[in-house]
Amino acid sequence: MMSKSRKTGLVIFLMLAFPFLTVIRAQDLKSVIRLMRSEQFSAAASGYKALLKQNPADGEVYYYYGENFINEYFSDTANNSLKEISDSARIIFQLGIQKDPANPLNLVGMGEIAMLNKDIAGGQDYYAKAFALLPSKANKSIVMESSKQANVLIRMANGYVRAHVKDTAQIFAILKNAEKLDPKNYELFIVKGDAYIFLLNDGSNAITNYNIAQSLNPQSPFAKLRIGQLWMRAKQYRSALTYYDDAIKIDSNFAPAYKERGFLLAKANRNEDAKKDFARFLKLSAGNTAARIQYVNILFDIQDYREAINQLTEVYKVDSLNNDLNRALAYAYYETSQYDKALYFGRKFFATEKPEKLRAADYIYYGRILARNKMDEQASAALLKGFDMDTTKPELLSEAALCFTKVKKYDKAIETYQKKIVLKKAAPMDYYNLGKIYYNVRDFQQADTNLAIFNQLQPDHVAGFIWRARTKSNIDSTSKQGLAKPIYEIIIVKTQSDTTKYTKERIESFYYLAYYYFLQYAQTKNKEYAVQAIAFSNKVLAIDPKDEKAEKAKQIIDNLKKFMN
Repeated sequence: MMSKSRKTGLVIFLMLAFPFLTVIRAQDLKSVIRLMRSEQFSAAASGYKALLKQNPADGEVYYYYGENFINEYFSDTANNSLKEISDSARIIFQLGIQKDPANPLNLVGMGEIAMLNKDIAGGQDYYAKAFALLPSKANKSIVMESSKQANVLIRMANGYVRAHVKDTAQIFAILKNAEKLDPKNYELFIVKGDAYIFLLNDGSNAITNYNIAQSLNPQSPFAKLRIGQLWMRAKQYRSALTYYDDAIKIDSNFAPAYKERGFLLAKANRNEDAKKDFARFLKLSAGNTAARIQYVNILFDIQDYREAINQLTEVYKVDSLNNDLNRALAYAYYETSQYDKALYFGRKFFATEKPEKLRAADYIYYGRILARNKMDEQASAALLKGFDMDTTKPELLSEAALCFTKVKKYDKAIETYQKKIVLKKAAPMDYYNLGKIYYNVRDFQQADTNLAIFNQLQPDHVAGFIWRARTKSNIDSTSKQGLAKPIYEIIIVKTQSDTTKYTKERIESFYYLAYYYFLQYAQTKNKEYAVQAIAFSNKVLAIDPKDEKAEKAKQIIDNLKKFMN
């Protein structure tokens, strides 16, 4: 659910005194970078634009402006589009190269974009060009402060790590050179810690480096955040909470710490506390549509769909062209049983979404929305598509088959249930429903087979025995063989504990037995059969003398008395 809006959220004040311009610019860039790292991406973008208006040839600003897009992507990789982010960042980096060709940073940015898109060789080519712009024995004419050189190297290493290029020998060699140039650069140790945890799964060395970073810059909450994230990764939630709390104590306006703590609290089912943290995150990220979307994600996680609708509606006011909002609103309205609205937004979403971007969940939700709106044939197609994309959800086959059944597409329903049976994923109710479908198409042998399986799997499900008894009655259409007799006798036993609940089932069972014994008497003239027929007929009359079967039971009694006399 990525935002495409870039709202202005920062105003840069400039002093008019020309001699101080360089100092102010440096301070302002640090402030804007701090906004970016606090995930205030819209405000940061506005800040970078203001700085470039002030100095259009500053390659460092272009670089961090491009990084702003990449950081926004990494803030929510599930909902942000790498392609769209890459396209935006690439434009900025290319401008930076044109405006400030001697600055290697934008070449580093281009390299990172290439590697994030799996073009490792292309990324390394850009890195080689960036290296060529650094001072060296071959480039003695190039003058650059050691801290700036170190920063270029750190950013290179960071690109490798974020792209998960597992050339750790190269990464650590780059960082070692950076440390020689600027041993007190705390970001160096953040990147080194990231390399250990994300590429080598070495938590111990990662924490060591994060702690060094913290000691070098005690006023930065970033190292504390990283250690908290590491403990979350290790499912050590108490430790993670401690570090998130510490990060917030260092900087109460550091938005990512509230977001991460919110996720943790939601996982601990402390939903109200989680919502408070995300509300704080949202406030600190004012003007950041992506932040509000992340708040929506946590609301989905804690199943507060009504508040999610409220937040989505606010985003929709400023970003109605974002199709992901249509998706989210369709989901949320479905979860709150507002099926007409869910259908409206579901249709809008599918009308404009590119097929290659559709997820299994999209088809699943849309199928269920269509079913709730009694559009069952369309629903079944969507549900089957959802299953094709995610075969770990065999229940979708059952839902699709039920939709086919509702529109009397019995052949499709049978095919769908059989597919689930072949996959050995059939649930007991699948056999029950399949048995009933076979009953409706008058294939009573298949109906009996499936209902027998269901009776075995669900021996307390009375309706399963009722339908099997009816199936047996149709196989033995004259009732002379009494194929349904043992089933109806089982039903009578199973319903004894709650005769009120199962009134209809007991009437049906007693009447069948009355009729069966009536036929036996008619064939054999054995009075014992007549006694049984009268007894069961009287049971029908005792339950409900006004039931339609009661009249037939009365006729059995009258006829038997006539025959016996």
